[in-house]
Amino acid sequence: MYPAVVDIQAGLDTTDTAINASLSIFIFVTACFPLLWAILAERYGSRPIYLISFFVCIVANICCASSVNIAMFITFQGISAIGSSSITAVGGGTIANIFEPHQRGRAFASYNAGVLLGPTVSPIIGGYLNQGFGWRVIFWFLSIVALFIWLSILLILPETKRPPSAESKKTNVQEEYKSAEEEEISSSKVTANSNQEKERSNLNGLLGPLQFFRFPNVTLGTIFVGILFFTCYIINTNLSRIYTYQYGLDSGTVGLCYIPLATGGVLGGLIGGKCSDTAYKKQMKKVKNKGEIQAEMRLVTPIFYASIILSLASFITFGWCIQANVHYAAGLVCVFFSMYHIGFSLVIPVVIVMAYFMDCFSRQCSSVLACNNLIRFIMGGIGSLTASDIQRAFGPAILYAVCGGIIVLVSGNIIIIRINRKKWNMKRKEAGF
Repeated sequence: MYPAVVDIQAGLDTTDTAINASLSIFIFVTACFPLLWAILAERYGSRPIYLISFFVCIVANICCASSVNIAMFITFQGISAIGSSSITAVGGGTIANIFEPHQRGRAFASYNAGVLLGPTVSPIIGGYLNQGFGWRVIFWFLSIVALFIWLSILLILPETKRPPSAESKKTNVQEEYKSAEEEEISSSKVTANSNQEKERSNLNGLLGPLQFFRFPNVTLGTIFVGILFFTCYIINTNLSRIYTYQYGLDSGTVGLCYIPLATGGVLGGLIGGKCSDTAYKKQMKKVKNKGEIQAEMRLVTPIFYASIILSLASFITFGWCIQANVHYAAGLVCVFFSMYHIGFSLVIPVVIVMAYFMDCFSRQCSSVLACNNLIRFIMGGIGSLTASDIQRAFGPAILYAVCGGIIVLVSGNIIIIRINRKKWNMKRKEAGF
């Protein structure tokens, strides 16, 4: 709906702040509701959660298309987010269930490419749908797409949740051939592990995914990703108005301006995932004692830090292009390269950090990713809600230069995680993870 925000604003006779609020409510709900989806998925499996949530998404989008005022539109935007938000937490858990640690970076990158491809390519579709048929057709189109996904899940996707007792059963079969004394010792270990698993399960039930914020590496990592999304949503929200009002483009052409972000995001994700797995494998070869293998090995990759510096340069370039109000053609060329770099350089760090979280908490992956989504989408929602106002207050050049600088500063969180990896790994093991 980004290219259509001006027409939606006119059609519902409302203000730009109210339209930004409709974007923000979608993002805020996407931040919070995966916490519940994650708990339900770990208890009942991911497949029923997908089916329930996408059905909610279908109904809500139909209601958005039929909205008669801004209040109704904002309400069903929020309900639509309840439905679509399940994939942000449960999807990562599905990846963790079916891939080994040395494969997860690339697998998560492919998954994340789809997540990024949606909000970056869809403005192209939405722009031309709005131009040809009006903004309401956008939400009818979304309903049809969601229905297609729901039917695909129903007919194709199996349950991927691993039975928690699978390893225990395997151990019990092997123990039948041991002596009575060894069998007793082994039984005690299995019982201890079982009790530890029950304790974790009970803790999940009482506190939910928010418990993982007590681990400093999760807190620092989610703050880092949250800042990245804050800056990304500022650009996404402002881009449509910049090229509608400042350059006088129609909604279809504005949608085309999102192509560089889509291209950069997908390529950045795929390259980031591959580099993440490569770094992990190289570090594993250097470690002779398997007990020393650490999830932080995935964070040792030069492309991670190079992408942070690239993002700073990209933001400064993008802000200067808008501030200087360069020629129409020159502006689009600069935006192409700037947005390409922004998409490329912001996605690589996100993919690497997400894969790192999955390595740290593979059995509770959905809950950990739900914590991450809570922070990143809250920050994205704040960025979307305040984008217009802070650009008017500071101007594009200062705003985007500051955004790039903040990203460089907050990347220090990853260095802190690596410095304290041994101490925090011990804390994680003591908690039974």
